[in-house]
Amino acid sequence: MPSPTAPSSIPSTAEPPSVLQRECQAVCVDPARVHDAWPLVAPLIRRAVERGGLADADQLERDLCTGAALLWLAWDPRSAAEPGGARIEAAAVTQLDAANGQKFCTIAACGGRGLKRWRVLIGALERFAREEGCTRMRIYGRRGWARVFPDYRLHSIVLEKELDPWAAVHDRPSRPAR
Repeated sequence: MPSPTAPSSIPSTAEPPSVLQRECQAVCVDPARVHDAWPLVAPLIRRAVERGGLADADQLERDLCTGAALLWLAWDPRSAAEPGGARIEAAAVTQLDAANGQKFCTIAACGGRGLKRWRVLIGALERFAREEGCTRMRIYGRRGWARVFPDYRLHSIVLEKELDPWAAVHDRPSRPAR
């Protein structure tokens, strides 16, 4: 797990931001502090998982609090001089897993506003994954993410069928074709 960090200083004046502060910054939240950040990012993560249908926000929150997953923020230091202070533009949840002898990092949920400003931050998540020994990065989400990250390829699909709970009462088990 990386050593979670927070911005070292937030400008308190209305001076123009430095060149380094013109874009969003990736910040990994210490699992011990997730309870402080969760109220600010829960709507972003919940909307993402509701739209994608591939994760459960409550389970992700539990995984974040135990350190089984990490919370990443796209933090806008330019807004620190504005009323209300610095703003969280987006939030993502990553998980490390292994399959078939390979370790990978999965973005299990990601949501926010101003995508063009923070999509470059995937590089920070990829660096983290490499440092953790991962050979692959995965994104769970809607098909539209493929357009946002063209260097990622479609690897698998999820086939889904909604089941009518009443159909089981009337249906007979299907038999294999002979």
